[in-house]
Amino acid sequence: MRLPPGKLLRLLRGTDIIAPGDEVMSNGKARVLEDAKGRRATYEEIAIGQSLGEMDWAITDDLIDLQCQLDQDFDPMFFNLAGQARIAPPQITYRPPRWLISRAYNVRGLFVGWEMESLGEIRAGMTLKVSGTIVDKYIKKDREYIVYEAVGRDAQGNVLFRTRRTHVLDFVERTAPRSGAGIDSGIKPEKI
Repeated sequence: MRLPPGKLLRLLRGTDIIAPGDEVMSNGKARVLEDAKGRRATYEEIAIGQSLGEMDWAITDDLIDLQCQLDQDFDPMFFNLAGQARIAPPQITYRPPRWLISRAYNVRGLFVGWEMESLGEIRAGMTLKVSGTIVDKYIKKDREYIVYEAVGRDAQGNVLFRTRRTHVLDFVERTAPRSGAGIDSGIKPEKI
């Protein structure tokens, strides 16, 4: 888009409009082919039934504090009561499954579905084993979706949480060519 100086900023602020005579160019739609981590995984490369691996995830007081701060959730059960180990907020389970898919595939996308079931208390001092699997993929409205599930188990093998996540791999339709280089934030560090 070639616009007079300052016009783009005014458009973004909503204080101007594109007027007749403004030269507007479009490169058309394109999907990201690669980013700083390398080539992005394609829909065809993501296999239903593929394990996302597993990871050990230590729950600490600092991790619980940070999650409470992020969510602005200060329920008394998330703080030390009568010398017992603290209970973690359920939303603390969001990140490990996302880390697993990022380990297995270089993907980005839009998070469009999240189911979560808490089956037991997650307490400070525990180490959970989190594992995941690709369970479905489909095309809807010319966009590519993947679905993965993850489970978190305590040291005795008891399931403490289950989650099912759906991501659309790209906001742009799948018929658009893959040609761009991404400048996004890349795979997230495995920390909160």
